Formats: sequence, C-alpha cells, structure tokens
Amino acid sequence: MISLLLLAASAIVPLLVCAFLRGIFALDDRGHLPARERALGRYRRATLVSSLIVLPACAVAGALLVDPSLSTRWPAAGSWFFASLNATTAWVSLALARRTHEEAAAMSALQTTGRAVQTASVLILGTGLALLADSAVDLLLPFGSIANTLTTALLSVASVLVLSPWLVITLGLWPVLPKRIETGGTRWKLAHLPAPTRFFTHTAALPWLHTALVSDGLFNGAPERHWENLVRYEIAGAIQARRARLSRSTVAVVLSLIAFMVAAALSADDPTMRVAATALAVLVTSAAAWLANRQPSSTLQFDSNGPSMQELAQTLRSLPPRLGQVLPRTSCNPLGSALYDRLFALGHDPGRRPQP
Repeated sequence: MISLLLLAASAIVPLLVCAFLRGIFALDDRGHLPARERALGRYRRATLVSSLIVLPACAVAGALLVDPSLSTRWPAAGSWFFASLNATTAWVSLALARRTHEEAAAMSALQTTGRAVQTASVLILGTGLALLADSAVDLLLPFGSIANTLTTALLSVASVLVLSPWLVITLGLWPVLPKRIETGGTRWKLAHLPAPTRFFTHTAALPWLHTALVSDGLFNGAPERHWENLVRYEIAGAIQARRARLSRSTVAVVLSLIAFMVAAALSADDPTMRVAATALAVLVTSAAAWLANRQPSSTLQFDSNGPSMQELAQTLRSLPPRLGQVLPRTSCNPLGSALYDRLFALGHDPGRRPQP
C-alpha cells in the first residue's frame, strides 16, 4: 500500500507543481508572443529548480519508506528498484506536465514518456553501479575501513561519470549514429540524445568516451551540416579546455568523493539508507560534473578544428523557434560576446547581452 501511495504522489506532485507555476507566471498559450516567451523562460527555469528538489525527494522516499520485500536476500536491490521507480515516475510526470501546446502537438505523450525514461536511465544505472561497487569492495577487498571507503568512492565516481553513459550507449538506449567525426587525430562517435521535447537543442561532448551527444532538437530540427557545426565546435572546445577545466574537474571529483564517503558513513548497516544516500551522492556527482564542464563566455575561442563564427551563427539561426529556451548552445562553450555580435548583425536577437 505504501509503495502505491508513493507512486501516486510521485505522479501527482509534479502535476500540481507545474500547475502552480503556470498560475504564478501567467503562462497562456494564446498570449502575445514576446510576453509569452519571457513568461515561458521563467516557467522553465522554475520547473528545472523544482525538479532538483522533487526528483531526489521521490528517490529517497522510495528507498526509505517502502519495505524492500521484492528482495529479502539483497534488500539494497529492492530499495534501489523502488527508488528508481519513484524517481522515474516523477520525471515522466514532470516531462508531461511542463509541456506547452506546441510541444504537445509536436511529440505525443507516449514519445515524451519514452524520452524521459531513456534520459533517466543514466542516473538509475549510475546508482545501481555505485551500489555494486560498494558491495564488491566489501566482499572482495581486504582493506581497512578507510581504504575501503575511499576505494568505494573512487569506483562510484567512475561508475557515474564513465560506466553509466557508456552502458546506456552500448545498450542502445542512446543510439549511436553511423557517422563519425574526426578532429585532432581522433575519431569521435555521435550518439542520439533522446530529450523529452523536440525543442531542446543541445549537444555535449564526453571526452573520456570520445563521444558527442546530439539532442532530438538538433538531429530532427536542423540540417545535418548545421548541427555538425555545433558538434565540431563542442569537440574543439572540449579539447581546448582540458587545462582550463583541470582545476574545476579536480574540485568536482573531490566533492563527489566526499559525497560518497559521507553516504557510506551514514549508511553503514542499513541497506535502505545506503540506497538513499547513494542516490543523493549520484545527483551531487552529476551536478558537479556539469558545473565542471561549464566555461565562461569570455573564453570563447575558434580554431581549425571547429566551424567559423559565421558558420556557427548561421547554424544557430537555422534552428526552430526556441519556445522560451535560451539560445542553443553547447555544454562547454556558452554564447560569447563575439558570437552575440555576429548573430545580432545577421538579424537575430539573441536576448540579453552576455557579460564580458
């Protein structure tokens, strides 16, 4: 009964949150376009912040409040299952509830649900792999408690940042495209990143896997040569920024190690608490990795491996309407002042000017 109530709450709470935020921001699908764009941008940011609270809360509730009767021999497996089911239910509900009229017309509810589940699979697998690493260290490595904790933390970070995306791509949840892009003497694979909206235009590089991700919004909404420009720009930025990101990546890894160590210390003999603490540590690691990959707009650079500024500006202008999303950009290199000026000169209004 508790599990059913939690699943119902995970489905209903995002609906209520989105309805509440729509009322606050006076979001009207029939409103004046400029005003609606501004309201929609604020609404999306608010739903993003809300998801950072709702999703971890649902995962922790699923791990702590449900008796893991599905797995009496391995109770952590049962807790992980309920935590994953709750978080996935909340993520699907949020993806459906936050859709606009245009998004609902462009992608069916079933497609949106499938995309949301595919996206959530990375965090689910990351949590499961971190729990496996924890169990393996306890069973196989005869180290002291401190060494075991540090080893578990290192393996958990590797599971979240490297193994889980590799496994998702290998399993075909993120399909690999037949095309390859060669830059800097290395051939990069392209993977199709399923996003729960067609209007999400994004690309990201995974340097440790030599893989670039291309979202639905780019793959289906822009000519191939255009989204390839964004991919090449992202790859070139990832290669250039290795030294610049080293300090931030070091801080991110240290924070992630601390998170997993705290998780291990708080859940020494309680499997359900271990799952809940590990899920939170996975979210901390994912957020820290994302922040480490961000690059200030003032360091925007172009080189022979990436497209020219003119090509990149034309690419951004070719994409479909933003519907409240910020100007399409890559994960490593946000919009810089030089690119802003070029876009403005081409007749496109990129919004507020970035700080130099």
